[in-house]
Amino acid sequence: MPKIQWYPGHIAKYERQLKDLLKQVDVVVYILDARIPEATLNPRLEKQFANSNKPVLLLLNKTDLADPGQTEAWTKAFKERFGSVVSFEALQGKGKQQIIKSLQKLAEAKIQALMAKGFKRRPVRVLVAGMPNVGKSSVINSLVGKKKAKTGHRAGVTRQPQWVRVHTGVELLDIPGVIPPNLESDEAGFLLAVVNAVGDAAFDDEEAAQFLLDRIETVSIGTARRYYHVPEEEPLKLYTVALARQFKLPGGDPDEIRAAQAVLSDFRHGRLGALTLEPCKE
Repeated sequence: MPKIQWYPGHIAKYERQLKDLLKQVDVVVYILDARIPEATLNPRLEKQFANSNKPVLLLLNKTDLADPGQTEAWTKAFKERFGSVVSFEALQGKGKQQIIKSLQKLAEAKIQALMAKGFKRRPVRVLVAGMPNVGKSSVINSLVGKKKAKTGHRAGVTRQPQWVRVHTGVELLDIPGVIPPNLESDEAGFLLAVVNAVGDAAFDDEEAAQFLLDRIETVSIGTARRYYHVPEEEPLKLYTVALARQFKLPGGDPDEIRAAQAVLSDFRHGRLGALTLEPCKE
C-alpha cells in the first residue's frame, strides 16, 4: 500500500498560529468525520487544546452518512475520553440547539469570571477546528442558518480564519483544516483520501477506490457487491465494477479509472448507504 502524505503550506501556517488563535476563544469545537472517527483525530491539535486549557466539545459530524449503531458506540467511547460529545448532521441541522447550549455551558465559568472582574457579558467565542473536509464550514453554516463560510467536497476550501456570529450568544472562529505532517499509518492516509480529506494530487483514484471496496466488504459484507451488481463468483475489483456498469474504453476493455471515480463519488455522497469505515472497538 503506497504512502499518502499531504501538508500544504497554508495548513502549516495556521498550525503555527493556532496557539495565538486559542488565546482569543473560550471553547473549542473539535470536529471529526463520523465515518472515520479515529483517522480524523489529530494528536497535534489535541496537544495544543490541552496546553491552552480550553474546554473542548467533540462533534461527530456527517452522522447521516455513518452507521447509526457505530456512531452511538463512538459517542460513548469518546465521552469517556473527551467528556463533552455531540453528534450532528450538518446538512440537516439536527442537533443545532444542543450544540449551542453545550458551548454556552462549557464557557459559562469563563464568562462568570470576566463578569466578576467588572466586564459585561459577551458572546461565547468558539474556535472550530479539525482535519480538512470534516465539515467545519458546513457546521457553521448550519448553526447560523445561512451560508456564511465557504464549503466544498474537497480538502482545503477554507484558507483564512473568519469570525461568524451564530446568534447573540455565540461567535465562531473558522480556521483551515489542520492535518498532521506525517500520518500515523498508510491505512489512515487512504481513509482520509476516500472522504476527500487530502488533496486529489496526494493519491491515486484507482488505489483509493480499491482500498474503499475492500474496506466496505470488511465492515458491511455484500453491500458494495450488491450495489454494483458484481456476481458472487467474481472478485470485487474495479474491473468487475466497470464490467457490471458497462464502463468501457474505446477498445472494449473495462474502464477502471471511470469505475474508481464512480466508487469514490458513490461513497462520498452516501449512495452506498450509511457506512462507518472504522468500527468502534471499545
